[in-house]
Amino acid sequence: MSDRSTVKMKLTFPRGKQMPGEIVEVPADEVHRWKGFAELVKDTPKADETAKTAGDKNPTTGSVPQKAAGK
Repeated sequence: MSDRSTVKMKLTFPRGKQMPGEIVEVPADEVHRWKGFAELVKDTPKADETAKTAGDKNPTTGSVPQKAAGK
């Protein structure tokens, strides 16, 4: 339950000891200052759950034989 006065952003450029890809919380009224250094991260925990269950439903090995390419 995040506070609406801050937003999560993913760094796209090094900032101090923080490296690109790290998630930082930024005050909502300062998002414009981070343009070019970070991009908004959408808060969708359901998407993470969907990805986990999709991996369970689609196993890499199964009982259905796969066709060879070109045959």
